[in-house]
Amino acid sequence: MSSATISTTTLLKRNPDMVAANIDGDVVMMGVDQGQYYGITGVGSRVWELLAEPISIDGITEIICREYETDPATCRDDMSTFIKDLMKIDLIEIVE
Repeated sequence: MSSATISTTTLLKRNPDMVAANIDGDVVMMGVDQGQYYGITGVGSRVWELLAEPISIDGITEIICREYETDPATCRDDMSTFIKDLMKIDLIEIVE
């Protein structure tokens, strides 16, 4: 499914084929099939943590706004962009 079809209520989760480790608060992962390494830092590491269980962009936004001082509209836009970027490189997938 294309990332263009993701709404803020679409449930998402980590790609189970990714091998990830938390190193000093940053997430480092490798796609076994892709053979590539990826890194996520800052708030992105917290989002990755939240994606361990199915969650929507709205759910992520609610938690991030509660944990960090940020404007909900800006946060939702940032989370939407981040999620679409993760989808493009197959780090996350839509819950079917």
